[in-house]
Amino acid sequence: MATRSSLWSPRWFGPVVLILAIVGAQSAAASGPPESSSGTFGPTGAPAAVSVRTADGNTFRTVTARPGRFTGTFTGAYSEDLRLVFHADGSFNFAAELTCQCTVDGKTGTMTIKLDGTGSPAAFDAHYRIIAATGGLEGLQGQGTLSGPVPSTYSGEHHFS
Repeated sequence: MATRSSLWSPRWFGPVVLILAIVGAQSAAASGPPESSSGTFGPTGAPAAVSVRTADGNTFRTVTARPGRFTGTFTGAYSEDLRLVFHADGSFNFAAELTCQCTVDGKTGTMTIKLDGTGSPAAFDAHYRIIAATGGLEGLQGQGTLSGPVPSTYSGEHHFS
């Protein structure tokens, strides 16, 4: 059985450090710096379902499987599940999850985006983040802002890890 001192002898220390440095450099080179993302998005049809309820002066609207399309850095069709809360003063807040069959930087796959925002009858602002990506988009990460009215714009950063 090897002793602890023989496992960490100077003879092994140099090669282990060299291997870790090479692996770390390859990982950093593979992920690359963030790139700018920008474009437009918006619904292209009616949702599969809409439900509405009211409570305490607020109106809650749940929209299921609303189709839409991205243009720009993210290009492709998406399906959106959206929850909006309309307040008595006309303002609203919302949260959504979009699943997009998209092309990004010439790579095609599926990405899932979460977004959260607030708005008024005239416009909205939100933050988005890419929470999952598969296929050719595996390793895609990104975040940014959205604003509207519809059709809406997005801008942010993305990179592949």
